[in-house]
Amino acid sequence: NLPFDCRESDIHAFFKGFGPIKAVVLKNNYGFCEFLDFYDARDAVKELNGERILGVRVTVEMARGEFFRGQEEPSTSPSNNNNSGEKVCLFLGNLPQDCREVDIERFFNGYGRLKQVVLKRGYGFVFFEEQRDAEDAVKELVGRKLRGERITLEFAKGDGCEEGRRSISFAQYRIKVENLSSTTSWQDLKDYMKQAGEVLYCKTHHDRRGEGMVEFYRKEDMEWALDRLEDTKFDGKRIKLTEMRE
Repeated sequence: NLPFDCRESDIHAFFKGFGPIKAVVLKNNYGFCEFLDFYDARDAVKELNGERILGVRVTVEMARGEFFRGQEEPSTSPSNNNNSGEKVCLFLGNLPQDCREVDIERFFNGYGRLKQVVLKRGYGFVFFEEQRDAEDAVKELVGRKLRGERITLEFAKGDGCEEGRRSISFAQYRIKVENLSSTTSWQDLKDYMKQAGEVLYCKTHHDRRGEGMVEFYRKEDMEWALDRLEDTKFDGKRIKLTEMRE
């Protein structure tokens, strides 16, 4: 029962705060929204069924049949853990010299959540949250161009993956964020904190509702955020920032 003028951005806004979305497909008067996490989808169904989009009350339920085949509740068996092994780390070669993190995020848009992006001179590494998303990206994006350059894209192997991990392991410039809005996602927080500098990692509502964490690449960026963004209004609430010391 979707409004005829409903757009993909309206769907993203409707489900904001319920976790990362992998894909949105709109048909005539109905559509599908695929979440990365089964439990986020289940929460969305529970809380949003019968709510309104663009003034129209809509039905929200788990998809059945062929559209999202294989999206049943995930098994808790260790053998099905998609985060195991090294297939969540991709190597990118022949990157343009002016390539930025936002370019990488746009390049992989639609292929799931990125945990980390590490850029070097002419190459880099991308860490995915889910192995399946990394496999899909390699399968479908090999040979594509990024900012006009045809790049190398493959699973990082051996020393390459370790280099990527070492590149992100030393950063300890972390800030605790308190008093977050319940609708603020990790993407929203990361975008807000980018005004201070390069953000390595963000999470929201993970350990406690209303709290988050931001990890910066440089100490001066963290200090700028503490100085300039403390007690600023973000998503309708004034946030509190505190440096996290080891």
